[in-house]
Amino acid sequence: MSQAPDSSLSPRLSDAALLGALHGPAELVPISSSGQITLFAFLTGLPYSEVPSEKRKSVEVALHAGTAVALALFPPREGTSGPKGVQGIVFRAAMLAPTAAAGLIARRTVRENLGTPMSVSAGLAAGSGVMLLADTRRGSRTAAEAGIGDALVMGTAQALALWPGVSRSAMSTSAARLLGFSPGSSARLARAGLVPTSLAASTLEVAALLQEGTASDEITPITAGAATAFISAIAARPLATRMEKNGRLWPWALLRLVVAGAAIRRIRSVRDDGVR
Repeated sequence: MSQAPDSSLSPRLSDAALLGALHGPAELVPISSSGQITLFAFLTGLPYSEVPSEKRKSVEVALHAGTAVALALFPPREGTSGPKGVQGIVFRAAMLAPTAAAGLIARRTVRENLGTPMSVSAGLAAGSGVMLLADTRRGSRTAAEAGIGDALVMGTAQALALWPGVSRSAMSTSAARLLGFSPGSSARLARAGLVPTSLAASTLEVAALLQEGTASDEITPITAGAATAFISAIAARPLATRMEKNGRLWPWALLRLVVAGAAIRRIRSVRDDGVR
């Protein structure tokens, strides 16, 4: 069996910077940014994967915060289009509400019980199933037709992404497809709710970390991770435009399944080696 993480280890600057560079693009497509960085570190053997979860959490919060701020300040030109004016504000608020409520209620439970490579792989697989189902629906509704009811359904679906690996973008886009929106409109509506949700989640996590305190040896990698996530999110904005133009979910679902399969295979290999 695998050894428990060494409690003396801290995140390395190089690992945090690399994961930040991956996080920005991953946040713009429905593959689960948090799930992908967890499995990337696990599959490639980065020392980061051996760092205790409580120390990894500070880096992950920094990655989400860096990406969220980048998308708020420099949104994709087409990728965030959706309901406008007061309708847009109400839509985003209604979409945020279920996710925020779920986060406040279940945040601690999720942190303590999910986030391992196996649970992340399961989240990727489960989310992929929903995406493949949604991709069979070819609706014609436009983003301008979206109402509060649509936002609440999408927000409820988005709340499922508290399970690492599921993906907020994947669930909200899939929900929009199942509600009859066109592929492009579904991507736009999902993007409309992404920034406020990411900012709210990051604010909650940053406040919790400040209350708990951060070790001095974690400050540099946290800063590096946030900076590279910020830069990579800005550089990857064209991904949002591509999602809007083609709207296909099945290629991303297959990618998720491949990554999940590779992680499960490695988990089994590690367990078999431990038994021997």
